Amino acid sequence: MNELLQNPAVQAGVVPFLMALAASAVLGSTRFLGLGQVGGFLALVALAIGFSFEPMTAMRKLIVLGTASGLAVLLLEVPRQPRKEAAWGVLALLALGTVWMLWRLLVQRELPLALLAGGLSVAFVVALAASMLHVSARSPIEGAAAGVMIGLGMGALAVLGASAVLALAAISVGAGAGAALLVQMLRGQSAPVGASIALPAATVAALAGVLATQTASLPWFALLPVLAAPWAVRLVPARLQAVWLRAFAAAALALVPMLVAVAVAWAAAPGAS
Repeated sequence: MNELLQNPAVQAGVVPFLMALAASAVLGSTRFLGLGQVGGFLALVALAIGFSFEPMTAMRKLIVLGTASGLAVLLLEVPRQPRKEAAWGVLALLALGTVWMLWRLLVQRELPLALLAGGLSVAFVVALAASMLHVSARSPIEGAAAGVMIGLGMGALAVLGASAVLALAAISVGAGAGAALLVQMLRGQSAPVGASIALPAATVAALAGVLATQTASLPWFALLPVLAAPWAVRLVPARLQAVWLRAFAAAALALVPMLVAVAVAWAAAPGAS
């Protein structure tokens, strides 16, 4: 059993999916379905990374922010909450969290380069999260499908950027979003969630992506196609009413920009032919 749990595929995919599925089965009829992804992410941390926070490295800050995304779900989904104001507040906190995660890396650079790297990183994280909130509010099924592909695709990008631990983090939340999608498919209807169904997946995947550009060899421009993934799912034809068909169509559409991102990273990798 210990040998099985040491397998990266089990740590990042199987266990987080099962943990998120168990939580999602309980939360499937509530507005808090997105919390299942946090459970899957914490399962990955327990198995592969550990909960030690000394020293407070950028990766450990990512773990804190990924866990805190569960609080953002609660903030967005509490009944009678002014959702627009709450969404802006979540995005502002996410921007500050991105700067906090990268702070030690940025202060080691000259000021113009630090401002450029920090500004681009914040813009990417906030843009991806905002897009996911918008798309998920329109359709929880399409939002969850986009979360799956963004998590798994960012995991592939991190692998190409030579960062195994960031790949595990991104894949774990992609698996968690897959659990949220599967629960809706089995129930045959969208969850009554607001806009937060894939917020933890988008948060962890986006932070892993920018961290891979700062600490590994992932080129920053490989992240640009990722921003199209949430919007691609809006191309699902309106005539597709069956939940299973909409889920598969949305996942297929979100996969396209992620494949483009992987192709760009592959072409830019050292030694690529």
